[in-house]
Amino acid sequence: MNGSDILFHNVTFSYEGALAPVLTSADAHFPVGWSGIVGANGAGKTTLMRLATGFLRPSEGRVEIPPGALYCAQRTDDAPDELQRLLEDMDGEAWEIRGRLGIDESWPGRWDSLSHGERKRAQIGVALWQQPPALAIDEPTNHLDREAKAMLVQALRRYRGVGLLVSHDRELLDGLCRQCAFVEPPSVTVRPGGYAKGVEQGQMEREVAVRESGTGACRPR
Repeated sequence: MNGSDILFHNVTFSYEGALAPVLTSADAHFPVGWSGIVGANGAGKTTLMRLATGFLRPSEGRVEIPPGALYCAQRTDDAPDELQRLLEDMDGEAWEIRGRLGIDESWPGRWDSLSHGERKRAQIGVALWQQPPALAIDEPTNHLDREAKAMLVQALRRYRGVGLLVSHDRELLDGLCRQCAFVEPPSVTVRPGGYAKGVEQGQMEREVAVRESGTGACRPR
């Protein structure tokens, strides 16, 4: 670990009143670079991201998080608090982000009329501009057309911190992520590579487990 990574140590988390925990004794390491967070709807992907950025605390165990981690929720109802500051910043990096994501100076005043894609670009642009050591983004490409998605992916590639990404966009996960965490309550399994490689490895693991189980069942006395 280099001091900027996110580490889950034997983490258990349960919501109050829930019949079962979302995570039980989970260990995971998220290094610098993008990691995909994948799983079925309701599996706990957003919960894991909020734990990883300090917006939730584990019921048991601990999570090591670099100070200043940010979480970008899927919803974009409200304009980011720092959007106006990004627009006013004359620094080269701010110019680069505004240009790369097509963020217009009129957006704060007409937020209600913006498309979801424009709001998402503003939300993520503000987050990237703040240069957090860790950044978790929930469904960044939902409802984006091809051009807007390309703009967003290009901007995300320039991020140099620990990135966590929840997405149903397999092309995005395969093209951007160095590893994927598969959330299958109450466990989390991290596998190297994008979504396709992780699914393939998971299938191989299951086949090996079945073979070993069968060998054990047929062992002679």
